[in-house]
Amino acid sequence: MYALRERGRALEDKFAYDQSFQFRAEARRNKLMGLWAASLLGVADADGYVQDLVSFTLDDKTLHDIATKLRHDFDAAGIAVTDEQLQAKMHDLLIEVVKEMQTA
Repeated sequence: MYALRERGRALEDKFAYDQSFQFRAEARRNKLMGLWAASLLGVADADGYVQDLVSFTLDDKTLHDIATKLRHDFDAAGIAVTDEQLQAKMHDLLIEVVKEMQTA
């Protein structure tokens, strides 16, 4: 019985760790997306733009919501970035962040 309880506790701990890791990775990815978008948009206050994007993502926004916001910003500025490029950049940055976090 003790082994079963220990196994259950270990699974709960792993789940909590995985959720925390995912949250931190996505937050870091969103920050890097903001910096990338700010550089393309030529935003003078890149840190402010990143802060706005990060604040936007804290309200349980999905990846689609973030892409839609960025798409709107790019369209308003006349920047030609396709949806495929935007999705690929988000995917690539998440992979990069996860690799960095795993090696740190």
